Amino acid sequence: MKSTPVLLVLSACTTAVIHALIPDHWLPFALLARAERWSERRLVALVGLTGVLHVAVSLVLGAALALAGSAARRAAAEGIGASLETLAGGMLVLFGIAYGLWAHRREARAHAHAPDGPGAAASGPHLHAHGHLLSRFSGKSASAGALVAIIGISPCVLLQPILFASAAEGRGVALAAAAGFAACTIATMLVVATLARRGLERLDLGFFTRWGDLLSGLIIAAIGIVVLGEGLK
Repeated sequence: MKSTPVLLVLSACTTAVIHALIPDHWLPFALLARAERWSERRLVALVGLTGVLHVAVSLVLGAALALAGSAARRAAAEGIGASLETLAGGMLVLFGIAYGLWAHRREARAHAHAPDGPGAAASGPHLHAHGHLLSRFSGKSASAGALVAIIGISPCVLLQPILFASAAEGRGVALAAAAGFAACTIATMLVVATLARRGLERLDLGFFTRWGDLLSGLIIAAIGIVVLGEGLK
């Protein structure tokens, strides 16, 4: 393989790692894993699914740019990518605020209805606790699914010039660059999200028990504001 194709593949891998290290790719998952007490297996599954969706959207956009036969069509495809990034940022803001307020209210209600003494764990409180667990489980599924969709639909805009140049070198180079990007993106997201979650678990913060959901939502919203700002530039 000539030096140019090798450099293009290495550039795709390097771009993937750097891009996946941006906090909006993994920090929301680490925060929700800590707040919602996800298992590590659940975290890995959700981040992996998000990585696959994120890679697929990025590669579809790259293929559209490569196949576009005119500058106008390439500009339209690039505009779609920028719009998706802006949309993802705005949705992260809304998700973070909505999740933080909803989850904090849920936890406040759970503390308010907690049994006060040994004799309070009778049939009524038990049924109420059971209903709260069902509500919490459904809420976990909804919040996790929303986060996967929001982060997954945001393409890597930095990759597009590399994929375009790789396609000009031939189908084999384009496939190698795409495969390198996919593997490095998903692997980086999985490793960083898992390490961040373990780090948060080791932090014994008393206030996190009561305020962790709200704080996590606000941090996610702040990340969304940053992404939104970048997309609007």
